[in-house]
Amino acid sequence: MLHFLFVFICFSFSILSRKSQAANITSSKQIYLLENGDYLETIITGTPAFSNNISYPSSKSITKTKTSKYKSKNGLTLWSVSIKATFTYNGRTSKCTSYSHSTTCPSSSWKIKSVTSSKNGSSATATAVATHSRNNTQKNFTKSVTISCNSNGIVS
Repeated sequence: MLHFLFVFICFSFSILSRKSQAANITSSKQIYLLENGDYLETIITGTPAFSNNISYPSSKSITKTKTSKYKSKNGLTLWSVSIKATFTYNGRTSKCTSYSHSTTCPSSSWKIKSVTSSKNGSSATATAVATHSRNNTQKNFTKSVTISCNSNGIVS
C-alpha cells in the first residue's frame, strides 16, 4: 500500500511538472518592418483558459501577455513594452479584470522615457515612449500595445 501511494504521488508531481512547463504558450507573432531596417516583433503568450467560478462553470478566465519588441536589423532586442491582462468570458461577454505593464531596455543607446497603461471593457493598453540617443541627438519613439479578448476567449 505504501509503495502504491509513493508511485501515485510521484506520478502526480510528474503531471503537474509537465503542465507548468507547457503553461506558457505563444499563440501569435507579427513582424512590422521599419524604414531603417529595424523591426517590431509583437507576440502573445499566456496560459490556457480555465474555469475559475464554481457557481458559474461556463465562466472562464484567461491570462495573456502581449509584447512588442523593437529589434535591430541583426535581430537584437533594443527595448520592449508588454501588457499582461486577465480576462473573464462566458460566450456572451468578456471583461478585462486585471492588467499590468512592463518594459525592458537591454540597449545602452535606448532609454525608456515613460510608460502608462489602462483598461477599457475587454481590452488593456500599454504605451511606452523610448528615447534613442546617437551622435548627441535624441529621438523619441512611441509604441502602444493593446490586448483584447472576445466573448469566446480569443485573445488578440
